[in-house]
Amino acid sequence: MKFHYRDLWVPQTATPDQIKSAYRKLARECHPDHTANPDAARFLLIGEAYQTLSDEAARRAYDAELQTYLRRRGWVLCPACGAHNEVPRIPESKIAMCGRCRTALPVTEKERRETQTAALREQAIDVVAELGADLLDLTGDYLHRRLQGVRARIGASTRKGAR
Repeated sequence: MKFHYRDLWVPQTATPDQIKSAYRKLARECHPDHTANPDAARFLLIGEAYQTLSDEAARRAYDAELQTYLRRRGWVLCPACGAHNEVPRIPESKIAMCGRCRTALPVTEKERRETQTAALREQAIDVVAELGADLLDLTGDYLHRRLQGVRARIGASTRKGAR
């Protein structure tokens, strides 16, 4: 998962003008023709982030995918700088802070626990579904072979189209 808001140093609530301005500033700083130590990978990353965030349809799709990704991992997105933060625990009388810009994060301990519980539940369901599918494949093949063996012993012909 790529974090385009973090790459451009803009919040998720940034306007198209703010995104364009941040892109131009970073592109100028990272462009191979304008710096002594060019970083082509960083320049391409900034370009990809701008391309995604400047198109409204692509941005909506990216935002939905990002929210799902963050929620499934129990992370919180900073409203000010766009950085993702893993919040392990929020002690009483404390406020969760962004690790990058030190802005207060919009999450309470109760919300954090509910989000983590839901994320773990979704991950467990995915694992069980995957294991169930694998188990069904294995048992299905095993039962099919056993049935073919029984048919062979009693001399029954196999159905047309069967394995």
